[in-house]
Amino acid sequence: MTVPNIPDTQESYKSCTRIVAGTIGNLTADQELALKELWIKTLSHITSTATAPIKVTNDQVHADSLTAAGIAADQPEAVAKWYADNKTKVDDIKYQTVADKLYLDGKQHPVIPGSFKPLFGDDPSSRHFGNTFWKACTLHSNPDSYLLSFLRATSWNVNAAFDKIVLSVNWRASQAIDKLMWDGELAQNNKLMEEGLSIKVGQDRLDFPIILVRVRLNVARERGEGTVERFAAYALERAATIARDHGERAMLLYDFSGFKLDNIDTAFIKTLVTMINETYPQTLSATVMFVNSWLFTGVWKLVRSWLDPVIAKRTFIAKDIEQLSAFVDRSQIMVDMGGELKYSYSFDYPTKEDNAQMFDVEGRQQAEDALKEAVAAFEQETSAWASGSGAKSYNAKSRLDAAASFSDAALRLDPYIRARFVSERSSK
Repeated sequence: MTVPNIPDTQESYKSCTRIVAGTIGNLTADQELALKELWIKTLSHITSTATAPIKVTNDQVHADSLTAAGIAADQPEAVAKWYADNKTKVDDIKYQTVADKLYLDGKQHPVIPGSFKPLFGDDPSSRHFGNTFWKACTLHSNPDSYLLSFLRATSWNVNAAFDKIVLSVNWRASQAIDKLMWDGELAQNNKLMEEGLSIKVGQDRLDFPIILVRVRLNVARERGEGTVERFAAYALERAATIARDHGERAMLLYDFSGFKLDNIDTAFIKTLVTMINETYPQTLSATVMFVNSWLFTGVWKLVRSWLDPVIAKRTFIAKDIEQLSAFVDRSQIMVDMGGELKYSYSFDYPTKEDNAQMFDVEGRQQAEDALKEAVAAFEQETSAWASGSGAKSYNAKSRLDAAASFSDAALRLDPYIRARFVSERSSK
């Protein structure tokens, strides 16, 4: 098939028009055929791996210390002993998590349930490919969108897109991304969360939410081992979750104001870039670096070499407020960056009340059963459509209804299986 040109992101922002080519309802005949072929390969892989669970290793996205020690929050005696034995470590800002801070401040009642239960009966120590795949699809309004994101990222090469999906899902399973989001901010470095290294603030010219990374707050020597990988994975999964309700895109804006030698952290940048390339290839509408520093020149030469070519075409440098305003209206740019948005970040610590539905076992089971039924219905409709059996077409009402049921079930289940973000708590 003919490979289309990559849409011009800069022109999209200039005209304030979202790029819809290659999305649901905007596919060429060749692109729809590619989507069908990819579904056939993916569903076949789900079937062939049904008896081969993927072991959770956390070798890249390291678990927090309590989880690594095999201690759950609902084991008060074990928790108390662990904190007594590790007082020096949890007092150190390099290692102290939000959960540690709450415990040391005397707030020792569980904020989330102590025992984590993966979806669809998976064991906490392993995940099935199919279960993890469908969980990843819940980040989209339609499971087709998940596959289309990899097709667009690979210029509609079905085999390449399939390989990326397998790599991404296996990574999600082995690194227990579902558990990471269950824990939420509790497992993150307290200093990074208190200061707001990565925050949701404002919207870009395409009305996509902005995830702002304030680079000056990132100092490598102030972080312990494993902190950067865990934070990067959480920040990107959070961005994808936030984007779900906003056209499935978000802008990543790096603010390099006050950038110093201490802030040069190639390990963090490479971790972030690798995760974006391999697991979140279409989550970001654009990546904009707001920078006017000679220090950044050397860093950028290195970073640019790591970027996937498709993602590189959506990555821009804005040297001043005028250039930045091509992507973000000044009313949505914070005052300390030269804009007009008066916004002050504060970290509201999570409470049990924020995550009340996570404690509702019966409600969780009902919502999970509904998603399981929706998965089965969508899978059946998609298998018939992709294989060409029957009189199904892409716009067949039964398949559209199945996709809508999947989306509704996913949104209903969401508050039962992950802790709320600070942006969700503060917006109440």
